[in-house]
Amino acid sequence: MLVFGTQIHIITFLISLFELVFFFYQIIYFLSRPSDKSRLYYLILLFLLIQYNIVGAMFPDNRIDIPIAMQNIVAYVVALLMSLYFIFYIYKVLDLSKMRFYAFQGSLIFIVLPFIFLFLLPYVHTGDLEMSRKLVVVIPFIYVIVMLFSLAKSFREKYQSCRDESCREEMIGVLLGFSFWLTLPVIAFFENDINDLLIPLLDFHNGSQVVEVICTNLGLFVMTVLFIRKSIKQSRAEYYMLLDSQKMLQELNYTLTLKVIERTRELEIANERRTNTFINLAHESKTPITLIRNYLEEYISKHGATEELKIIRRSVEKLTRDVNNFFDLEKIKRGDDIYFNDQICNFSEILNNNIELYRAYANKKGIFLTSYVEDNLIVKSDPEGIYRIINNIVENAIKFTSLNGVIQISLKKNGERLVFAVRDNGIGIHSELHEKIFEPYYKINSSHKNIQGIGIGLSIVKKIVESIGGGIRIESDPVMTAGTNMIIEIPICRGYLKEPLRLESKDMYFNVDALKIPQAKFNAERRSVLVVEDNIALLNYLSMKLSEKFNVIAATSGNEAFNRMQTVPYIDIIISDVMMNDGDGFDLYRLVQSKNHLNHIPFIFLTARDSFKSKMEGLYLGAVDYVQKPFLADELVAKIDSILLNLEKQRIALINSAYKNLQKESDTDVIKSDSQNKFETNCQRYNLTTREIEIINLIAKGATYKSIGELLYISDKTVAKHVRNIFEKVDVKKQVELLSKLDVPA
Repeated sequence: MLVFGTQIHIITFLISLFELVFFFYQIIYFLSRPSDKSRLYYLILLFLLIQYNIVGAMFPDNRIDIPIAMQNIVAYVVALLMSLYFIFYIYKVLDLSKMRFYAFQGSLIFIVLPFIFLFLLPYVHTGDLEMSRKLVVVIPFIYVIVMLFSLAKSFREKYQSCRDESCREEMIGVLLGFSFWLTLPVIAFFENDINDLLIPLLDFHNGSQVVEVICTNLGLFVMTVLFIRKSIKQSRAEYYMLLDSQKMLQELNYTLTLKVIERTRELEIANERRTNTFINLAHESKTPITLIRNYLEEYISKHGATEELKIIRRSVEKLTRDVNNFFDLEKIKRGDDIYFNDQICNFSEILNNNIELYRAYANKKGIFLTSYVEDNLIVKSDPEGIYRIINNIVENAIKFTSLNGVIQISLKKNGERLVFAVRDNGIGIHSELHEKIFEPYYKINSSHKNIQGIGIGLSIVKKIVESIGGGIRIESDPVMTAGTNMIIEIPICRGYLKEPLRLESKDMYFNVDALKIPQAKFNAERRSVLVVEDNIALLNYLSMKLSEKFNVIAATSGNEAFNRMQTVPYIDIIISDVMMNDGDGFDLYRLVQSKNHLNHIPFIFLTARDSFKSKMEGLYLGAVDYVQKPFLADELVAKIDSILLNLEKQRIALINSAYKNLQKESDTDVIKSDSQNKFETNCQRYNLTTREIEIINLIAKGATYKSIGELLYISDKTVAKHVRNIFEKVDVKKQVELLSKLDVPA
């Protein structure tokens, strides 16, 4: 029974339909695991077999508008491709290395060539399909039988060490599937006889089609069973491997978790110990600081405050604030209160009491400060905490605002809250840093300012504001406009019964020192020293101290120092801090080293960092010394004197050596000139090349062949060859004879 009015039998159609469904089903698996090459090879085999079933069953058909001869050729070409790939499939998927010849060269010689010369050419020439079909199957039939024996031998060698029963089953299955393929030449040879026998049974003229399809697809069925069996075994192995890996991962994760917990605990203990050490250190420093402050204030009250004493007092006050800030931050971390916020205080009064002091310090730095303060804004808070909020916010504004800048301070009522705002037109704060600046120890690195401090003031301010129910926010975007607006909102206290606490105005010691370089004319008889330090007070002191013996050039950053060096006639030594904005000390050193007219200048680095790594980095760069703060100025001066004295000795020794060499050269110039002329004349007489003359000069200096080769970028053998040529030209056998005969100058 045929289908769709074609020559395709219903059995062929059903088998092909089943295989087509299975083909698309296998594609889904392959797409989920594209690295599975075995499944890809199987899909190609299945596709070629489906194509072979349909094309072989459909052709030849007189009703199709294609010449019968062309239909037969197409059908046999499809069968050829399927047969060739089946052999390749066995070789590749089963990994039978000894079948490589049959998969490539053998298939070309014993299948492709017979198809061309015994089928294609005779059929095209004679049109006799019967004769051509019988001719073409003889050689492939013999070839396939030979290949069957080779296949069995390959299996025996491959599986002889395998004791698993599955190995034997796979071997039998492959041989069985291959045996079904072996019937194809027989069916093709006896096609007409099979048709005559099966016409009464199948009721159509091409009965061999059913037999051929059944035999061929039985072979595929066997290979499919083997493939599915192998896939199941592989999937199971991967599944159990995955279970083992998951178990190992869980065990590893558990072990790592325990180690992380243990390590975290160790770090917590270490951090707690380190914190306690710092707390003890800060606590121990409070006593000497207290003594220094008291004795200093007593001395000032008796003898008056000189400029030097004012600098000392500001430095002590800064140290006191830093120590207190550190203690307060540790209290906040532990959850302790640093102020008693059940008190009532007048925010307006505290701000008004100190506004003129802020204005005085701002004016000292060349900053214009304006203010607007509404009266009697009462809050429930410790007045010391309010003072600390005000002082820190205003101090930051003064720090980060440049000369001729403007600061606006305002305190206004807004509903049930007061709004304290400090706006400046300084460097600004980028939006991504608005939250980070409230983190402890975080500092904004500015390329335009020399900012001092340890970076915990704002974090404490935020905690104080939050402890009284307020909030703090920042309005700043340097990309759009300069400046920062720091805004604090605090609830106003209503219906208070007692009088607000008063807080007297306090002395404030902001770091607003101006650079004061001693005004002295350049003295050509003195050495010149460049001092680079971003702490203005320390820079002023060093400049004053060093100006007693040296010409002093001062700068507050590496980049500024490098620019100053272009305008001064000569610098003998550079004293530079390491940690600075706008070019640190190491950056300055690298800039100086990049200039030939500056890279001779010796460097001394100053630093507050107690780091061996940092010290070694500075010395490896080429610094002559590395001085850690705190240091004595007299010790630094002594180091400078020692370095400059050694440099002077080296300079004198170099000049004396050069002078002596000039005297010797003047005495021997005549002798050398005469000897050199003789050597050049002899070289020309013997026709020596430039390279040969170079080698002779190096030999005269005692160089070996290897060192000559390295100097001239040639091999030892090439040097030896050049020497042999020189010996032949000059007619000598030894180097001594060569040097003597040519009159080589000593």
